[in-house]
Amino acid sequence: MLKKGIVTHDYISAYPNPIKLQAGDIVSVSYSDLDYPYWIWTTNALNICGWVPQHILHFIPPDKAICSENYTAHELTVKAGECLYLERTLNGWYWAHKDSGEIGWIPQEYIKL
Repeated sequence: MLKKGIVTHDYISAYPNPIKLQAGDIVSVSYSDLDYPYWIWTTNALNICGWVPQHILHFIPPDKAICSENYTAHELTVKAGECLYLERTLNGWYWAHKDSGEIGWIPQEYIKL
């Protein structure tokens, strides 16, 4: 069963064209996020960049990695007071569902359980 959360502050997605990966995709990796540890800035074969959780990447030195599962970096744009249904947490973010059916990431600090 999904947990229910209420958005405490408006949040606008910073990435209108999020990176999407399939298991087995090879990506270029560059650096880790200082605010949200364990997220790695990556670039896919289509030259689309985005944050990917470190635990789904198998690194190939010096600057490549293989993705171990399907993934999208889609972030939700939400308004304060909006209700979200929270599926899981990962490295400071929730994977959440909106009433409209849209699914994506939202920072944990924007949600009150």
